Amino acid sequence: MTLKNHPFKVFSYVIVIFLLCHSEALFKLKNIKCTCYEKSYCEFKRCELKVLGRGLVGLFVHAQANQVPINSVTCHLTLFKRFNGYKPFLFNMTVDVCYFFKNKKRYPFFDIVYDGIKNFSNVNHTCPFNHDIIVERMVLNDKMIAKVPVPSGFYRLNFYVRADGAWRGELEVYAEVNLGYDR
Repeated sequence: MTLKNHPFKVFSYVIVIFLLCHSEALFKLKNIKCTCYEKSYCEFKRCELKVLGRGLVGLFVHAQANQVPINSVTCHLTLFKRFNGYKPFLFNMTVDVCYFFKNKKRYPFFDIVYDGIKNFSNVNHTCPFNHDIIVERMVLNDKMIAKVPVPSGFYRLNFYVRADGAWRGELEVYAEVNLGYDR
């Protein structure tokens, strides 16, 4: 099969790529769940989504660190898509957060996630961490979805956090991605 013999197939691929790249996307946070495995190490003071205005949902997380300083942090990120329950989808990575702040280009997907969080959070330096972790009024805009190649659907992003050699907690963020062609 050559491209000269099937111009319609080539044209249909170009149309699909155009729709995915130039559509008005809708990105909505739906739910968040925070779990701390060891209360003596950390505690979630706040973990909620709050409506900030029409169509704006803000994410608020305040994780209190009971044993500071935190010298090493590892984050395991997994993206799930809902197909008859949530199934692993496209991204599953473990990142040494201390190393990430020294070399952000090494982990491009984690850099995209951090790019969405950094303006709303106090996590902006390398280890050690001597303070609570706070994310406040985080609103993700639709332009961020253009950086991540995902189709429309419901997603869950899990963050498993390991600090100082033990797994300490997890965050589950539920979101909906709705590309403009199916609204």
